[in-house]
Amino acid sequence: MLPKHNSLCDGFTLIELLAVMAIIAILVALAMPSWRATSNDALIHQAKLVLQRLAIRQHRFLRGHGRFAQQDELPSLDALGGSVAQRYELQVESGSSHYLLRLIDADNELPDLMLNHLGQWGASEVAPP
Repeated sequence: MLPKHNSLCDGFTLIELLAVMAIIAILVALAMPSWRATSNDALIHQAKLVLQRLAIRQHRFLRGHGRFAQQDELPSLDALGGSVAQRYELQVESGSSHYLLRLIDADNELPDLMLNHLGQWGASEVAPP
């Protein structure tokens, strides 16, 4: 004998599906700020690595040419870090005995980063939203 099959008990009700979707939406809303902060921290770390590479290039250029390189004599940000190039703009101030490398965020969501010929770092404050 086959058991009776009640069609009312098959699947989920609309209320159950809406409740699950609401719980998932709440979890995503709670996780997004943490994910965004972690993503921004990773991008800042990568930007600092790009500045260090540019500083190494500056010192190599100094040994070969007796002066520090101008911006057009350095590799582009695209060549050094694609995700950094999407968010930051590079500015180089250089002379015969000094340089200042700046990464500037046009959106003001990330701090501007600076590195000079003495290896001193600087960062601007991020404006609150």
